[in-house]
Amino acid sequence: MGLALNIADTEGIEAVSFRRLAHDFGVTPMAIYRHVRNKDDLLDAMTEHVLASFDTSAVQETDWREQVRGLLYALRRMLLVHPSGSSLLSRRSLPSKNRLAIFETALGILRSAGFEPREAFFIFEYLLNQVVSLVVAGNGYIQGTEAERRVWGAQLLEFYGGLPPQQYPWLVEAAPNIAACVDTEQHFAFGIDLLLAGVEAMAASKR
Repeated sequence: MGLALNIADTEGIEAVSFRRLAHDFGVTPMAIYRHVRNKDDLLDAMTEHVLASFDTSAVQETDWREQVRGLLYALRRMLLVHPSGSSLLSRRSLPSKNRLAIFETALGILRSAGFEPREAFFIFEYLLNQVVSLVVAGNGYIQGTEAERRVWGAQLLEFYGGLPPQQYPWLVEAAPNIAACVDTEQHFAFGIDLLLAGVEAMAASKR
């Protein structure tokens, strides 16, 4: 799985093929079929391999909010190590052992927090999708080294701060904050706080 994941992480899952793997391993394509039946099986195995590194230690927290927060940060760490994880997780396929374990853990936390089964599933599914989006946004719009992000932040500040204040008063006012979005840690942390605030508000309304 290591070679297939390395290809997927650096070139995208579309680059993963039996022919490519056979070439890199120095074997015939038929040799790959001894381990997986088709590409779907291969991608399923890659997904399981990625999810095996998912850290569920957050369940040791006593507060359900921190448990959920911990799982979301664990998902981010996993996706930063394996960028292909966002594409692998978005595939239409039945979950296997590792994904089932994560789903079960998350639903258990939300059910214990007082959410009904339907609510718990929708909340988890939404949070999962939004974390993937936050990570993808961080890797795309604000990608690059810290030095490159600082340069981009300075360009954003100059651009938005230089707009005509009579025409764009709110954008000019927000210029320093727009420039600060290149801080990936701050960008993700704010997004998680925003998402969890909505979940907490829903929990409070039920009580």
